Amino acid sequence: MSDSTGPLAFPGKWTLRPVDQESADQLSRELNLPPLMGKLLAQRGIQSPGEARKFLDAPLAGLHDPFLMKGMEDAVSHLLAQIRNRRPIGVYGDYDVDGISATALMCRFLSQVGVRVPYYIPSRLDEGYGLHRKGLKKLKEAGCDTVVTVDCGISAHAAAREAGQMGLRLVITDHHRPPDELPPSVAVLNPRQAGCEYPFRGLSGVGVAFKLITALRRRLHEGGFAAPLPNLKQHLDLVALGTVADVVPLRDENHIFVRHGLEILSPPEVAEGGFETLDRRKAGIRALQAAANLKAQTLNVGHVSFTLAPRLNAAGRVGEASFGVELLIADDEGQARSRAEVLEEWNRQRQVLQRQAWEEAVSMMESSGGGARDEAIVLASDKWHPGVVGIVAAKLVEEYHQPSVLIHVKDGVGKGSVRSAMGLHVYEALERCSGLLIQFGGHKGAAGLKVAEEKIDAFRERFCEVIRGMKKTGPDERELMLDARVDFSEMDVPLLEQFEGMAPFGEENPRPVFCASGVEVAGSPGSVGREGEHLKLSLRQFREVREAIGFGMGALLKEPERLKGKFDVAFSPGLNRWRGSTRVQLDIRAIRPAGS
Repeated sequence: MSDSTGPLAFPGKWTLRPVDQESADQLSRELNLPPLMGKLLAQRGIQSPGEARKFLDAPLAGLHDPFLMKGMEDAVSHLLAQIRNRRPIGVYGDYDVDGISATALMCRFLSQVGVRVPYYIPSRLDEGYGLHRKGLKKLKEAGCDTVVTVDCGISAHAAAREAGQMGLRLVITDHHRPPDELPPSVAVLNPRQAGCEYPFRGLSGVGVAFKLITALRRRLHEGGFAAPLPNLKQHLDLVALGTVADVVPLRDENHIFVRHGLEILSPPEVAEGGFETLDRRKAGIRALQAAANLKAQTLNVGHVSFTLAPRLNAAGRVGEASFGVELLIADDEGQARSRAEVLEEWNRQRQVLQRQAWEEAVSMMESSGGGARDEAIVLASDKWHPGVVGIVAAKLVEEYHQPSVLIHVKDGVGKGSVRSAMGLHVYEALERCSGLLIQFGGHKGAAGLKVAEEKIDAFRERFCEVIRGMKKTGPDERELMLDARVDFSEMDVPLLEQFEGMAPFGEENPRPVFCASGVEVAGSPGSVGREGEHLKLSLRQFREVREAIGFGMGALLKEPERLKGKFDVAFSPGLNRWRGSTRVQLDIRAIRPAGS
């Protein structure tokens, strides 16, 4: 079997994740778990049985006290006065899924407690990310004295000063990395800010907003608020949308949010006797799923990441982000359907624009010859639609395994999106390039920037230099991390049902990846997918046979010799449930020659 790069041969070493075997054994013994399960938990940093039980059960009672967050008392006191005086409260959000869902969450909660809630989402094309005078002025004109920012505002010093001059008071909620000096405001809620002792720093923007409404609800309840208070669990669907889409760590509170949120996002199941379980989905969620032809009864992180989130993002990328908010706050089924249909059309337009930008970016890479060999990819053009540069930057990372920056140039200024690879911290990289930039912001995995057109070449050189230095102390980009070596005989339905208790999988809670040796193809492989792009086959190890699928590996059917003989296979195990039967199915991650 060839050892060349490609879908069959992983171009690098396979490494077993380290594990504290003592902790793994203790978890397995005290929780009566299979040894392999204890090992997986320990590898993910879980050491005590109590911590493991909380992780596996994901109880809502495991959420932290919101008043542990710095600034929460001041924020709640101010907003309670506005609520009791029936003063409108403005919400200023961002145009991505995290910002859209956070805006919808605040609008729903505040309106449910009797407050009028004007909101504003800036235009990605005309205004760009962050807090701007235009939106603040509109909220002031709508009668607001107070504005709550969601998923933005942490670095908006100038806009915050302008808000004060207008007579607006700001409550800033954000999760992006804060500067040393915070903007003037009533309160800043950000678990990353200096002096904040909140136990979990990895919240998304909508996660911080949820902590605020949790605190508000508690104080309203304690104060004997006359109107019925909303059940906040019903809004965890919105929290799950923004949390998954923003690719924050799926551990601690985020793990709980997404576990329960996915349950609410899922269509009802048909129970025995033909009765359906309760449909808890909002009208907009039902309409969005119907427009996307999403029929899965149990939604997972992938459905949010690759089906729902792109459609909500399309509103901000090629249309109006406010449409996404309007969809998520809609209660009328007809209005929800019409808005979902608009989002579906915008998503189709986004796909066309994305394909055009991708083809040009690849052409630039091939013609220059340097991009793929540099320490990072930095490309600029005035032809790309600014709403898709982030998506294309992410695709460049997937294709070339390098940190990537795509910059749209207009009127002498470039606005770019940055995506990380190999776990490198791109926000810190931009900090070291700050002298060449007009503006930048973001976090470890993704960031945005603004740069003068004449400085793009200098920025490219400096950014690549910084990334080169980071790589010297960073992880090996060619390394495939494995959780354990196993035999197929261990991969049975009861064990994999226990693995499902670790879901949802995502950032910092990866789906388990195992390695099995001495594997060969059993029978004749085939392909599945609209264009036969996925490989479908059975694998045999000793006397055990398991069904397997290799996503994106369908082209291997044209090279049958590469599927002959014995090899090592890296895979994630899963369960394929179909028409009442449950079978083990392996998701192939990589294959290499046996014993290599």
